[in-house]
Amino acid sequence: MPTIRFNLKHDILCTIMSWRAMRESGYRIMFTGLFSLAIAFIIYSRLSGTSAGAPVQASQLTNLAYAVLGITAASLAAAMYGAYTIFRAEQARTAGGSSLTSFITGAFSDRKYWRIMAIAAIGYGIFFAFLSQILVYRPDVSFSERGIAVPSTDLIPCCGAPGYMPMFTAYFTDHFLLLVIPVNVILATVVSVMVGFNVALSVYAYRLRQALQGRTSIVGGIGAATGLFVGCPTCAGSLISAVLGLGAIGAGASTSALAPFQTVFIAASLPALALAPLLLARSIRSISMCGVK
Repeated sequence: MPTIRFNLKHDILCTIMSWRAMRESGYRIMFTGLFSLAIAFIIYSRLSGTSAGAPVQASQLTNLAYAVLGITAASLAAAMYGAYTIFRAEQARTAGGSSLTSFITGAFSDRKYWRIMAIAAIGYGIFFAFLSQILVYRPDVSFSERGIAVPSTDLIPCCGAPGYMPMFTAYFTDHFLLLVIPVNVILATVVSVMVGFNVALSVYAYRLRQALQGRTSIVGGIGAATGLFVGCPTCAGSLISAVLGLGAIGAGASTSALAPFQTVFIAASLPALALAPLLLARSIRSISMCGVK
């Protein structure tokens, strides 16, 4: 009997040490990515700014600009992987618990919800890229007629606020281009992942309600659809544009008019997207408790 108790305590201790080590590793990776990103933006802004004491040569600035774009991609990937590692650690820590976090992490024990999250994030990311002018399709404009070679790329290394430069453009066809502004791409990635996460969690809650309470009522279906719509922070604006009769040209004009405020609008949606999983977790816990009864 003492041997069994010792082995049990040993296994529990190993489990605790395992998720703690995973969580600490995740925090290190995530903060390294975020710190690298911030430092790269600040240093580049100082070197490329007009107030710099010793101007950087054009060729050197171009090479530095491409390096910053590469660092941005690598740092963003590292931060995302760190967040994923932290989530997996929390999944191990809260397994079988009754906290809100356990209901959030428990939903992703099934791999199909990771797939739902990926599909929703990619789909929303493409939609968001067109809406925020990362991907631009202009059938009314011919790039070749404006003297732009197609296909081709262009780099604007200077000058702007940290995170807005360098600006990279790739002309794929005579009417379609990719515009990379670091801050916009970072926000698009973060928001898309959060939307995908909320959509997957909403689908889990909807399926759990179906499994435990049988056929879902019309009211329940409307509630689930509303939950999915809340996870889309730019859908409301698109709907308003459609209601007002703004077509592709109108949408382009409205985007240009709102461009200076775009970052603020998207950043303001992040708290709502961060709060949504907690509200969904409360719903999931309520459904689970009703199912147990």
